[in-house]
Amino acid sequence: MDRPGPHPTARAACPSLPGSATVRAAVALSAPLAVGLALHHPEYGALASLGGLFGALAATAPARRTRLRTITACLLLGAAGAALGGLVDGRGWTAFGVLTALALLSGMLSSLGRTASLAGLMLLLNAVLAAGVPPSTAPWWLPPLLIAAGGLLVLVLCAPVRRSRTGEPAPTGRTHAAAEGPVRRFRAFVSSPAPWCYGIRLALCVGLAEALVLLMPYERAYWVPVTVVFVLKPDLGSVFSRALLRAAGTSAGLLAAVAVFAAVPRGWWEVPVLLLLGALLPVLSRRGYGFQTAAITPVILLLSDLGNLEGAELVGQLMWDSLIGCAIALVVGHALWPGARRTARDTTAAGVAFVRPAGGPIG
Repeated sequence: MDRPGPHPTARAACPSLPGSATVRAAVALSAPLAVGLALHHPEYGALASLGGLFGALAATAPARRTRLRTITACLLLGAAGAALGGLVDGRGWTAFGVLTALALLSGMLSSLGRTASLAGLMLLLNAVLAAGVPPSTAPWWLPPLLIAAGGLLVLVLCAPVRRSRTGEPAPTGRTHAAAEGPVRRFRAFVSSPAPWCYGIRLALCVGLAEALVLLMPYERAYWVPVTVVFVLKPDLGSVFSRALLRAAGTSAGLLAAVAVFAAVPRGWWEVPVLLLLGALLPVLSRRGYGFQTAAITPVILLLSDLGNLEGAELVGQLMWDSLIGCAIALVVGHALWPGARRTARDTTAAGVAFVRPAGGPIG
């Protein structure tokens, strides 16, 4: 199951990165925070910027129609995940059950193709973050709306300004045929072992991470399941390689974050920092998963826990949590899972094909 994606250390085989991707990511990360600061609610701006980050990560497909469809799916499921996570925030074992169930669903969606996989990732990731970050005074329904607004900004930035004469080819009869028989396809999907294999693997690992969070409380416990969610995405590449690159990228990202945030005052100075990080994100993402992790780590740190960056102490805590998450993914989700490398072939045989449009790595 770890073979469908390209090796994480390899550069993405895609056309040269257009400047619009860099501008789009920079604006999506920095503009919402600037608006929040102007309205004297930086925490709200940070949530919208977090949605902008997820939207920018989803905007990797070279085909415009596919890119817009992927962003929309990630926007909707990401907002739903944030709402569910907010509802179970602080509810102990109830949160454990809900997040484990969402992990099962997210893992099953991974076998349906690139768009469904990324949307499932955003569903679970937003739920884990909403259930794990320090509580806020905002009503439960506001964070999902703000995250969706950030994703909507990316959607607007991706919208075409004029029609091109060489756009995507018109749908063919095969596409029309593929739209028929939804009940039959759903039955085939549910009866296939591949989606359940993905889902159960991810649910076991996320459930174990959440149980550790409950039994051994950490100050920022959400970083353990967040690491599991990012590493254990077999359709995005080898779990083993992603775990190693995740650890290396997180270390580099944490060191960079502490150095930058220790020198940058809180408030408006964070906007140019996010502008720079957003501009670097598409560039580093094309170089591989480790580089992308190093770019994403300081962004998530700043946006998800805006007022509690604590220098060297933060590095040790989050590095330890990240290593725990990598260990869970490697042992429970990889080494102890029989037949993991055969699942990709089983998936194809069952007719649940992987759709992998060219684009940079994610997560």
